[in-house]
Amino acid sequence: MNFSLSKGQFFLLLFFIETGIIYISFQTPLISESKNKAWVLFIVATILHYLVLLFFERYYRYFYLNTFFQWVYKVYWFLMIATFLAYMVYVLASWVLPQTPEWIIILFIVALSLYGNISRPETVINIGVMFIPLIFIFIIFLMLAVPDLTWTNLLPLEFNNSKEIIQGLIRSVFAFMGAEMYLIYRPFLQKELTLNYKPILIYQLVIFVFYLISVMFSQMFFTIEEIKLVPEPIIYILKSQEVTFVKRLDIFFVYIWLSWSIITVLIFNLTIRVVHFGIGKKGSKKAIVFYHILLAIIPLFFVKFKVIETMKNSFHYIILIFTFLLPILIILWNKWRGKTCIEKQ
Repeated sequence: MNFSLSKGQFFLLLFFIETGIIYISFQTPLISESKNKAWVLFIVATILHYLVLLFFERYYRYFYLNTFFQWVYKVYWFLMIATFLAYMVYVLASWVLPQTPEWIIILFIVALSLYGNISRPETVINIGVMFIPLIFIFIIFLMLAVPDLTWTNLLPLEFNNSKEIIQGLIRSVFAFMGAEMYLIYRPFLQKELTLNYKPILIYQLVIFVFYLISVMFSQMFFTIEEIKLVPEPIIYILKSQEVTFVKRLDIFFVYIWLSWSIITVLIFNLTIRVVHFGIGKKGSKKAIVFYHILLAIIPLFFVKFKVIETMKNSFHYIILIFTFLLPILIILWNKWRGKTCIEKQ
């Protein structure tokens, strides 16, 4: 596949990858496990994430995936997408469309993904630009909850429980799901462009503030015991706000989140396409269509409350492996062997 990315497109891809789907829900397990110190542990996890991105930038050329690891990541991403679709259906059924058959929602999202992935890659990349204003609107209306926040919920800070600290850091990893795709798309950055710590730091600060607001607002709006019962705290906070232009603010923003998450699904599918067909090769439309047929069927087996809860309680360990540990090991192994990936010419 041949396409090139500007710095803006590159970081926009990463933003949608790392914030889509899980932005409304990752706060609950983080706060439930680490209590009042959740926001501090998230700051620590953000610093570690920034250091990992710097490592990725320095050694991305060594992220060469042989056939075995290509299939490992393609299967991993496919299962992640199937889970995303199941979770999206679950959220829509809970908040907006309780009577709509599950297969209709999945078919709609998969059809959009199919359209995006049989088109030029730039179609998927550029479609997210239209939704940037909606994301900022999301944050602006979240600020309506400020009078309802209890700032003392952030304290006291106690760091004498090592289990809570470790679990809090691990749960924070959920916020940076998909960071390994930095290594997939970095070779497509335009040749005349260079990256150093400054643009990566700016991106990190943007995503940090975006996430930290959600963590601190969730922590200040709910008590520790209350938030354990709220799977999507951000949507619940919006639901509690009264405005004149719409009857229920939460429904309005569930649709924004849905659009935002669909872009994430499109990008994940594009990533599978990029890895499967490689650089400089034209993808087969038949293979893409067959893949999307599978994608329309598999999530139907996941749309169950117990299945979704089990996945939410275990995903952070899977993400820790595939997003951070495995890429670092692959880079170190290939650096030792002197094996590099193929960059776009």
